[in-house]
Amino acid sequence: VDFALRPGPANAVFIEVKRPSERLENHQQQLLEYCFQEGVKLAVLTNGGTWWLYLPLQPGGWEQRRFLTIDLESQEPDVVEQRFMEYLSRERVISGRAVSDAEDLVQSQQRAEITGKAIVEAWNQIVETPDDILVDLISETTERICGFKPEPESVEKFLSRRVHTPDDALNTNFPPVQSSETKTDSETETQSEGQGATLPNTLPITLDPPNSADFKVALLRTKRAWIEESYNDGRKEKVRPWIAQAMGPSSNVLGNLRSRPNYRQGAWQRAGIASLHVSIDRPRSEDT
Repeated sequence: VDFALRPGPANAVFIEVKRPSERLENHQQQLLEYCFQEGVKLAVLTNGGTWWLYLPLQPGGWEQRRFLTIDLESQEPDVVEQRFMEYLSRERVISGRAVSDAEDLVQSQQRAEITGKAIVEAWNQIVETPDDILVDLISETTERICGFKPEPESVEKFLSRRVHTPDDALNTNFPPVQSSETKTDSETETQSEGQGATLPNTLPITLDPPNSADFKVALLRTKRAWIEESYNDGRKEKVRPWIAQAMGPSSNVLGNLRSRPNYRQGAWQRAGIASLHVSIDRPRSEDT
C-alpha cells in the first residue's frame, strides 16, 4: 500500500492513492485484500478528489464495506473537515473511536435499507388484502372531501390496483357512491349489512346512540362502551365491556371495533357472529 497509519506496533489504517484520472472501482479489491491479509480494520482509497472509506473486515462485498465517501469538489469544506477528523484523526484512530463510529454508521445504513424495503413490502401486503380499518379510513376521508362515501369494494379495488399500477395510470371510475347526506353511519350499516345485506364481508355493527358522531362524543367522555354479540344460531353473547382509553377525536369507531382480533375479517365468520350492538350505557339486564 502507499501509506500505512501506524501509531503502535500494528497497522491501523491503509491508504491507497491513485492518479486523479483513475477510476477507484478498479482498485478497491486490491486494497481490501491487503487489509484482510494484515487484519487492518480501516482503509482509504483516493484519487485526491474523491476519498472512499472502508471497513475491510466487515462481511459483504467490496461495495458493502465502503461506508463513506468524501468528495472535495462537491461537499462543503466544513463537512469534509469534520469527516476527515472523525475517521482519520490520530486521536480517534488510536482510541478506536474511528472504527466503532464507522461500524455504527454501517449498521444504521443497513437498518435503514432493510426497514425501507420492509416498509414497501408491508404496504403492498396491506393494500392487497386491506384491513377494514384502512378501508373505513379512506372511505371517511373521501366522504369529507366530496360529500359521498364510496362502497368498500371500490376502495379495496383501488388499493389492490395501486400496488401494480403507476399513479397516473390508475382508473378512478369506480361504481356509484352513496350520498352521506341522508343516512347516518349506523343507518347505512344497518340497511346495507343487515337484512338483505349487500356487504357480506363486513361485520354488521349498530351503535347506541345510533348517530356515529354522537356515539363518538359519548365514548370520548366515558372511555367505555358495551358490546353485545349476536350469533347466526340466534343466541346472544353476554354483554362485555369495551375499554377505549386509546380513542381520540380522529379515531374511527367502526374501524377500531373491526380491528379487534375477534372481529377481524375471517375471525368473526369462523366464530359464527352475525352482528354487534355497541352501546354507551350498560344494559339494565347486565347491571349488578
